[in-house]
Amino acid sequence: MEEFIVIGGGPVGLLAALLLAKERLAKVTVYERADSIVDNIYESYPIGLNRRASKAMDRVNPAMFQTIKAGCMVVDGWKIFRGSRQVADLRSGKVLLEEALTSYADTGNGDRGSVTVVWRHSLQGVEQSNGIITRLVFTVSGATKNDPFQEVVIETNGRRIIAADGVWSRMRQCLLTLPPPLPSKREVMVVPLKETVTHWGVKFRLLFSKPGASASGLDPAYHYVMGGLYTSIVQGDVWVMAISIWPDAEEAAILESSEATEENKAFLREYVQTQAPLVYPFLNEEDLTAYFGRRAYRGAIIKVNRLNHGESVVLLGDAAHSAIPPTGEGFSSGAEDCEVLLNTLSEVGLEGQPFAEYNKNRLPDVQALGTLAVYLNYFNFLAPAPEKAALLAASIFTTILKNCGVYKTIYSDYLFGTLSDPPLPYRTIVSRWKWQKWTLLPLTRLIFWPIVTIYIILTLPFWGIKWLTKNIPGGRGRRGPGTALKGEPSPVTSKSKCA
Repeated sequence: MEEFIVIGGGPVGLLAALLLAKERLAKVTVYERADSIVDNIYESYPIGLNRRASKAMDRVNPAMFQTIKAGCMVVDGWKIFRGSRQVADLRSGKVLLEEALTSYADTGNGDRGSVTVVWRHSLQGVEQSNGIITRLVFTVSGATKNDPFQEVVIETNGRRIIAADGVWSRMRQCLLTLPPPLPSKREVMVVPLKETVTHWGVKFRLLFSKPGASASGLDPAYHYVMGGLYTSIVQGDVWVMAISIWPDAEEAAILESSEATEENKAFLREYVQTQAPLVYPFLNEEDLTAYFGRRAYRGAIIKVNRLNHGESVVLLGDAAHSAIPPTGEGFSSGAEDCEVLLNTLSEVGLEGQPFAEYNKNRLPDVQALGTLAVYLNYFNFLAPAPEKAALLAASIFTTILKNCGVYKTIYSDYLFGTLSDPPLPYRTIVSRWKWQKWTLLPLTRLIFWPIVTIYIILTLPFWGIKWLTKNIPGGRGRRGPGTALKGEPSPVTSKSKCA
């Protein structure tokens, strides 16, 4: 019997385990640092499941995706607003909103006889011999907070390891410190593992509505982008608002504060009303108070130069290629990883270096997705005003050229739009996007850089006077001691290093 170890019991790790158990009849042991799967919508956020995800889930159990579809909201598209005015309407292909990160795993219980989940095991380090991981070092937490941590060493005994332990993957950090394994028959040479980490240019914090909330002008079948707020149904009749927090913005200290003072709640209420007036009716006192008790989170875009460590370890999901929410491909790309890995195992078997073959087949696609994610991060959150205007204009002109028949399709049609089923490889989609985008971008830069630069220069005196009025002692609007700015920001998640 084939045996595998999976590090990480999240959606991608569990999906990989279920597929291995069903299609390979394998014995799979999953090590997860949490103490259980908790279905709590207030600790999660909306996840879109497109055809890439459903294909992999159908292979575990054809009823699985249908079960999720029956209990979730089909997303018809995205509406983009500026204030109370709609400026864009993007139609969707087959994208669903997942109610809970683990609901699909529960549906597959009948096929999990050879999957064992070991809870409260957090990977700390690995040991290698002749390019093969021979030992895994975990810390194990007790059943209660007062129980001490224990160190446990697990012998791999030749079992292959699938690392799906997320964006801050401890396994990836461990592999970065190890010399590369010897090349397999399918490889001329093996280069050391390298990673590129691009932090998101923004943090997110969640604000939820009370159950049964509704607001005029909002359709549950749509997701809404309004002035830095992403709004959608997350479960049943509960709406979630993901508030974008730019670290250098004036309001960041309040939006990240952990103190639910009356001043902070009043600021949040006014901020939502200004940025997203259609969402404002959702809010009540309890929602506003709960917001300040939740963490603000900030992820990163991960790109690696290879996905395997010989035939010992393969990286899947965010551990290999974490993206950014605007791509809409987070879990779906990880689910496709699982499908490609299973296809590779079926084609070459364990004797044919499947991890090296998987790396060869999959790496160009996940690197293409990473290229798109880096661009969207820059465009949405980091670009200076003249460049952002040029990038936005290039996107608008691309859509206009499509509507005029010059372009038959654009990249978003294939990523999450009406042509996303069947899904094309990421490398094909991104190649089309590059050609369309970069043929127009030089022109829009030539037009908008001078215009926006002149506008900024002309308005500098106005903004200078406004700043002085606000900050000089005795000036109008100056914030004194004891106001909402005293809230301390939440700590930024830092990258863990392998023991």
